[in-house]
Formats: sequence, C-alpha cells, structure tokens
Amino acid sequence: MSRTLPLSVIVSTCESGATLEEALAAIRASDLPRDSYELIVVDDASRDRSVAIAARYADTVVKLPLRRCGPAYARNRGVELSRGEVVAFVDGDVVIPADTLTGMLAILEARPEVDAVAASRHERPGARNFVSQYWNLLLRFGEERYSSKSAQFPTGCGAVRREVFIAAGMYDEWRFASASLECLELGERLLARGHRVVLSASLQAAQLRRWSALGICSEIWTRSTLIARSLGYSRMNAVAPSDVVFTLSRTLVPGVALLGAMFLAAAFVPSSAPATRALMALACLVFANFPLFRFYARARGVGFAMLSAPVHVLIQIVAATALVKGWILRDVLGDVAPDATTQAYAEVGLEVWPPIPRRR
Repeated sequence: MSRTLPLSVIVSTCESGATLEEALAAIRASDLPRDSYELIVVDDASRDRSVAIAARYADTVVKLPLRRCGPAYARNRGVELSRGEVVAFVDGDVVIPADTLTGMLAILEARPEVDAVAASRHERPGARNFVSQYWNLLLRFGEERYSSKSAQFPTGCGAVRREVFIAAGMYDEWRFASASLECLELGERLLARGHRVVLSASLQAAQLRRWSALGICSEIWTRSTLIARSLGYSRMNAVAPSDVVFTLSRTLVPGVALLGAMFLAAAFVPSSAPATRALMALACLVFANFPLFRFYARARGVGFAMLSAPVHVLIQIVAATALVKGWILRDVLGDVAPDATTQAYAEVGLEVWPPIPRRR
C-alpha cells in the first residue's frame, strides 16, 4: 500500500474507556481535511469498552491480545501500519484543539531543519481535583522554563517525520513496558542523530486523566528510578531539563543545605520549640522552590500555592529516594536488561512477539 497521506495519527490506549471517546472526537474535529490523514488506534489488551469506542472513530483499530506490552510497543505497531509521511502520537486521555495537528504540520513544512514537534501542556487539565491541577501546573512549569533547551518528545501529543522516527529505532519497546520515559529516551536519540525537536508553546493539549497523590508518587518513583539507573541523571538533564524529575530534584539540594543551616542556627536558640523549627523547615523549602510557587500563585492564586507546598515537599522526598535507589541498582545490577526469551529472539534478528529491541 503506497503512503500517500500527509499524516497518520496514532492513538495508543489501555483501559481508557472513560476518556477515549472525547480524545478521538477532538481528533476528528481537527481543521485538517478528513481525507488528508488516517486515524489508527492500537489497544493494549484493554478489558473495557476502548475497542468498541475506537471502532466508531478510527480508520484502523488494532487490539493487542494476551498481555499488556506498554505504549511504546503499541505505538510502534501503529507506525508499522501507517501510510503518512508524518506520524502524530496522541494519548487516549488527551484532548487537542482543532488547530493542533494543522499547526504541527505547518511547522514541519515551514522549517525543514525540524524533524519533530510536540504540543505544550494546557494550563487547565480536564480533571478539576486539586492534585491533578497541581501536577499539571508542575509539568507546565518545566515546559515554560526549559522548553527552548529541551529535546523531550512528549507522547501526549507530538508529531515526527516517519522516516526519521524509523531510522532512529522507534520507541524502546522492552525497557519501557509501561508509560514512563519512552518519550524522553526517544528525544535523546533524535538529538544524538542531529535531528531537531521543537516543543511549541502555541500548540497545546489538555490531559484528561484524574491524578491522585498516590498516582503522582508512583509516577515520580518510576521515572526517577529509571533516570538514575538506565538513562543517566546528568546526561538526561543536559538534553531534557524540562522533565519533572529534574524540576523536583534541581531545587532539593539547595533546599536541604538551607534547611541544615537554619537548624544549626536554631540549635543555639534555647527557646526554639519544635513547632518553630517545623515552620523554619517549611520556610526553607518554600524559599528554595520560590519560582515554582510564584508560578502557582500567578496561575491559581496564593491559596493554591500555599496548599501545594506540603504536596510538593512529599514528592520531592519521593524523587530523591527513588534517585538513590536507581543509582544503587545501577552500581549493583547494572542497566535493565530484557528477559532471556527476548534476548534469544534478538540474537537471531527475529522481530516478532515478544517485543524485540531494534538495531540502532
């Protein structure tokens, strides 16, 4: 089948029945003429109504059976079926405005030196609970502060030239069996090959997922451990400083240093009560993260910024602990390796199930 379409939109989904219909309807409402793109949905062994929902909107629906393989594997299978010169990845819980796909294609057409473009995170997510608002603003803070220096290719909504994506080795299928840092690692490979990745501030996408405090801690734990063990903290910070792990850990060291100095000073004050010291500790951490809390106050008000302080301290502790765990695992066990079956398939060059890492 000849590839005659300008764009292929690939949506990977796993148990996204609550948000998938809204995400797909937004894609179909795009400014692009309907005959200028194809919509491919790859379902990663969902047990909900995701496939039935996708069938009402997509040109092609692929259901991966048996066991879940992760979004990296699912997106790669979608690319293999695609016909577009450009492939765009949109998550099943992300809503895009009508001009987002058009805008990404316009950037790629007007700037030949750019090979991938991603949409920024919308300031207001679909979920309205406090934790989701906090998490969304934290990620947006990193994008706004470091977007001009970032090689990150976020999978919430991004487009890349198909030939460039395939030549770079596609997504790493076996190392990222769940949604985590596959986009960060791909962005680094694109940069290493001399390709330019642009994170557009004018193009935006809104996250529909409802986050909980436990969900955020789990996400930070996974991302921090992988960065320290497999990707390398300093190396990834250099190419993708906007990632949330670096936003959290970058201010942690000066905050702890300031906290230690304040407690040392308090030791010489006889009347220093535990409550006073607790307030001093909180003041130190807030001071170290002042640019972030100022961003929160400007976006949601001073009350929101004050409420976010204890949550922010909690996930900074989680990030620091996970980084230490990742460094220990790297020194003791080394990088994450595929299982014996996957390695055996890779040695004979057979790229079938289970997922096989492609030759770089």
